Amino acid sequence: MGLIQADMKSASLQRIVHFNVILPVDEEKAPLSAYPTLYLLHGIFGNSTSWLVNSNIRRYAEKNRIAVVIPDGENGFYLDHPQYMNRFSRYIGEELPVLTRRLFPLSHRYEDTWIGGLSMGGYGALVNGLRYGDTFSRIVALSSGLLLYEYASSGTESSGFTSSDYQKAMFGDPGKVLESDLNPVWIYRKRKEEGRPLPKILLDVGVDDFLLKANEKACEEFRELGADLTWRTAPGAHEWDFWDREIRWALDHFLEKGGEAEAETLAH
Repeated sequence: MGLIQADMKSASLQRIVHFNVILPVDEEKAPLSAYPTLYLLHGIFGNSTSWLVNSNIRRYAEKNRIAVVIPDGENGFYLDHPQYMNRFSRYIGEELPVLTRRLFPLSHRYEDTWIGGLSMGGYGALVNGLRYGDTFSRIVALSSGLLLYEYASSGTESSGFTSSDYQKAMFGDPGKVLESDLNPVWIYRKRKEEGRPLPKILLDVGVDDFLLKANEKACEEFRELGADLTWRTAPGAHEWDFWDREIRWALDHFLEKGGEAEAETLAH
């Protein structure tokens, strides 16, 4: 299982960015010509090493014969904030897939391109998986940081691990946030109205997670729109033991490796 560490200049972020790529090119089987790919986002206070250090994602990727791209997202909720030279949404949804496909043997097929994440990264996967629903066919959202509902109702109170000032910097006017492209459900509704591709969604949260209610509300709203959504709860809180188990479940049961059967293998 190869682990590649890359530094590239990002036009979206106007600086050098770091990302890690898990690539099963050294496996005993003949390597695929193009690997199904999961773009995997970390949570707040994390970085591109968080999944590598705290989970068994390398082993799970090898078992499933997929590539995993893990970018740095800093603490920006994977949103565009051009006033800070942070266009993380554009970087994740547009630039990073193009860059990584140029560098590595990654599948270009819609069916083989997915996005996922935990907590802040779960929110980022929902928002950007839907904003760029022509690129990502499936979304894995673990313990999604759907702070929007509480923020919209209060606008001033702290929520969990973030302050009201931080949330205002991320989401702007609390009176408008739910009817904007900061709200994954709003994005889904717009894409459906426009007849655009709609990714399949996994919402997965621990029964003891402080974000359970927010995820339940999002689940209800997605289902009202007829979303192709898998809802899953399991024992656990907002913690790595839960995320490690559930990313394994997602790779084994939710992310269909449709491209593997059709991909040509390269001779040794």
